[in-house]
Amino acid sequence: MIVWLVVNLLHAGWVGTRRFFWEKRVRREKDGLLAGAMSYSVGKGPVALLFIHGFADTPYVWRRVAMRMAESGRFTCRALRLPGSGEPADTARCQSLRIWRTCVADELIKLRAGHNNVWIVGHSMGGALALDAAVRMLGMVDGVAVLAPLIEVSRKRAPLLTPAAWFAIARVTLCLSPTFESPFSAEGVAVDDPAFTYRRDRFIAFAVYGGLFKLVRELRHKAPSLICPLFAVMAENDAVVDTEAAMRWLEKCNGSKQTHVLPNIGHVIPLENGWQRYTDEMAEFIKRNTP
Repeated sequence: MIVWLVVNLLHAGWVGTRRFFWEKRVRREKDGLLAGAMSYSVGKGPVALLFIHGFADTPYVWRRVAMRMAESGRFTCRALRLPGSGEPADTARCQSLRIWRTCVADELIKLRAGHNNVWIVGHSMGGALALDAAVRMLGMVDGVAVLAPLIEVSRKRAPLLTPAAWFAIARVTLCLSPTFESPFSAEGVAVDDPAFTYRRDRFIAFAVYGGLFKLVRELRHKAPSLICPLFAVMAENDAVVDTEAAMRWLEKCNGSKQTHVLPNIGHVIPLENGWQRYTDEMAEFIKRNTP
């Protein structure tokens, strides 16, 4: 018991100290969000696209993709910020899968009020939330486009046990520590344009991890329920999500679909080389499958 308590206190102190000095270096807006982390809308086209970012990320990751889609004149692009993202760690502790689902549903209702056709575009965890919304809210989603969807977390960084098992062990053994330090870079940088940069979350509440793994569990056997058109791009050697698991899941979907598994790209596909080509292919797929 004493060893467990000491480990918890040491971990909490270490993470808390690192978070304190990290917060000193980052700029936050008056509402407490990281600079550039707020939701935004671009374009006034007849087809609405709801963009959902991934874990530890912000809507800014979609900036180039959304602008390119909007400039075609076909799309209204809405990039939402998931609750808990870009916020101070203390407020992020209150997040859950239920809150994320409510946020997505609210955005869909608003877009549906002004558009006859609404699609969801998601990356990583945002891709899983997009698929989740499509199978739960029949009639509200006309199609889905996903980039590196998080159907299962990759085991490339999790020796011996599954990532979910490691999280469960950490949640018990470090239950006095409210946050983890993210294993991902705190700065998003486009591979093809180093000038395109933005801040990501560095310290992630346990509640956010919990929501992620609950989403994965609940989505696992829902593929046959997806009947709307589906566009997907995945990285062949993704170290964050399990691409093979995603391919197996997508194969069970019953709607029309177009999938790409590409070599030589990383997990954050909106920041990778060739993003323009994938964006244009996605736009054409949506056009072909929109009445």
